[in-house]
Amino acid sequence: MTCVPSANSCPSASTPRSWARPSTPASSLWKKPSTSQDGELLSTHSHEPEKPDESRSTAPAAQAGETLAPTDSAGQAWEGRDLKPNPFSGDTGLADAALLEAMTQVAQSPLDPAAHQQVVKALSGARLYAPIVPMVLDQEVGDNGLMADNSSEMAMVRLQAEDGRECTPGFSGIPPLTAWHSDARPVPIESERLVLGAIEAESQLVVLDPGAESSFLLRRPAMFAFVQSQPWTPSWADPEVAQRLRAIAESFPWLARIGVSPGSNSVHLGGPELGITLGVEPEVAPAEVRRFQEAVAGDEELVAKIDSLAIRLVEV
Repeated sequence: MTCVPSANSCPSASTPRSWARPSTPASSLWKKPSTSQDGELLSTHSHEPEKPDESRSTAPAAQAGETLAPTDSAGQAWEGRDLKPNPFSGDTGLADAALLEAMTQVAQSPLDPAAHQQVVKALSGARLYAPIVPMVLDQEVGDNGLMADNSSEMAMVRLQAEDGRECTPGFSGIPPLTAWHSDARPVPIESERLVLGAIEAESQLVVLDPGAESSFLLRRPAMFAFVQSQPWTPSWADPEVAQRLRAIAESFPWLARIGVSPGSNSVHLGGPELGITLGVEPEVAPAEVRRFQEAVAGDEELVAKIDSLAIRLVEV
């Protein structure tokens, strides 16, 4: 997976703009960032100052005997500011124990649907870290003949999956983030905000702790269920998915049987989510198989529940 840091300024985390799709082909999973001219930064609470216990404050408290300046050091007025508390004050930087345990369990039993569901449950309310890296915006040759940076900004890393889709990385703690990229700055963010920001930026995947032994890929159906606080079941273990596929299969006389399974043995890391095995008559026409695929793609419920699929034909 190819990492793509953005190069634009930081918008509000609640209204992120879309990121340009990386053009670099993916040669392996979870590479370190490479230079990109497109994309943009997802902001977090990290830039918000801490405040006293009061719910609102229009200016910082003055020390005894001090006269409070009407503006900050940048000349911006204190009046009218809404200073919110830092939700991550006192954060140790370590992973949430329940989330880490759930991710470890999936790594040990990648085909256990209950283990996948437990990761999504443990993710609720958990603090994650977004990787932020510096991006040079403007350079020029100085009087000494050396290249000098005139301006730079911080940018969030985006990844590219093997199928070309964009993927948002999130880390359970600081140690796995710095092990993945030593130059990245860990910025704390609520898991719900990170996933919602990925959805609004049209990123269909979120990978937790990329490069770690307990890495986990959160796919589109799980992402939507998570931000809506809805229950979620992997498509390969969902009875409704199997039932709807069987109903579609009844319209194709050449289809003797149909079965569903995980799309790969490492479905928690990548590859197609769902595997569909079709028991077919010998020499079935390719056009008939395409008709079946179109029927599946035309079922809105299946589209909502299935992230990606692979079809295998078996003669009966």
